[in-house]
Amino acid sequence: MSPAPDSAKATDAGEYLVVPARTLEELDAVSSLQAEIWGSPQIAAPSTLLRAISEAGGTVLLAKAGVRPVGFAYGFTGRTPAGVTYHRSHSAGVLPEFRNSGIGRALKLAQRREVLAAGLDRIVWTFDPTQVGNAHFNLRRLGATARGFRRDFYGRRDDALSRGLPTDRLFVEWFLGAPEQAELTRLRRGGRLASVTLPEGLPAPPGEDAARVLEIQEVLREQLESALSKGLQIIDFDADSRTYQLAELPSWFPEPAEGGAAASD
Repeated sequence: MSPAPDSAKATDAGEYLVVPARTLEELDAVSSLQAEIWGSPQIAAPSTLLRAISEAGGTVLLAKAGVRPVGFAYGFTGRTPAGVTYHRSHSAGVLPEFRNSGIGRALKLAQRREVLAAGLDRIVWTFDPTQVGNAHFNLRRLGATARGFRRDFYGRRDDALSRGLPTDRLFVEWFLGAPEQAELTRLRRGGRLASVTLPEGLPAPPGEDAARVLEIQEVLREQLESALSKGLQIIDFDADSRTYQLAELPSWFPEPAEGGAAASD
């Protein structure tokens, strides 16, 4: 299932290489990177679990700049209640000094190749809807869509990114098949029906008063839940206006793999 490593590519951060993580040293590097990027070893997958994911047909990828591990992505096969299989990309990240260099996109494209080679045509993951960079990357650059939302999906965490705030998440679906890609392209060009603007104050800077952040976050929650409950789906994100663009997908589109419509615990 694992393809040959990507050719080395040049970026502003220098030369990098994306390879399947196979050795114990490489798997340990993926685990360590997750702990370093999130600022907490408690949420990092241990190398033993990563090895099991890899052996069971999942994907565990490592990006290197020279010999230094700088990014990773890993995931496994999921199954909808109707029995449709897809790839569940659980976690991916790049060290701060190597972001915006093409490494994140290279990791996702390498993951895409492995998933297609395994005979699957959809990759699913979650992201924090308050994060402008992630929204732009997932929806605009990769061309994915978001069809589900959950409040505090992973529970409160004290890592460097969550900082004890609710882990609200949008469920991203990256369709790899030509018909779905063509339809989403058409909708982005002229099928938009509504938008949700990211409120000022989000993403919250470090040290911001938690009560104030929760108040602003509630506004975004209600807007996303309202739009998704009407049958609309997020098809794009405009970074300039900080708006999620929504449209209605055709009836032939596959049912959501996870998250369903707008839902809260």
